Amino acid sequence: KIDARLRQLQEAQAAPLGEIQLVLAPACRLFWVEASLSAENYSDLELSTTRLASMQAEAVVFLGKVGFSISAAHLKARQYGQYDGTFLLLDEDDAFAGAVMDCPETLCVRVRFRGHHLQSPDQYRRLEAYMAEHRLTIAGFSREIAIIDQGFTHDRDKFITEICIPVKKLKQ
Repeated sequence: KIDARLRQLQEAQAAPLGEIQLVLAPACRLFWVEASLSAENYSDLELSTTRLASMQAEAVVFLGKVGFSISAAHLKARQYGQYDGTFLLLDEDDAFAGAVMDCPETLCVRVRFRGHHLQSPDQYRRLEAYMAEHRLTIAGFSREIAIIDQGFTHDRDKFITEICIPVKKLKQ
């Protein structure tokens, strides 16, 4: 788990920040909790993470594995200021009690940017413009993870957040 996290951190630090990419996101397992949260109220986000951790006997909450999500309906309505849920990205070997969502390999638009959840609405607007320009449509809920945040540094200039949105190509 530590090696995987170190690889994720190295990749994030080497990634072209601010660049929007069309990527094939690998299949993954998520534990998803429906919850209405505001990016502006950071204490709500922290409390949500704490609730995920308290639900398990084994420590599966690990830096870079907890994220927030906006539903496809809210993305299509351009409502980027409120999250619809919290998720925990599970490793293959995580022992987890609860309903798990298996997400298949998915075509996504992705941006990694310097900043935190408070800066996300601007990034969602950029992703929206990219999708329109490249004839892509939203095909699922967003996955937003702070890869580097106060768990690693108090220097907000070093925070890195990633947003992925599943997409489909529009027919000609």
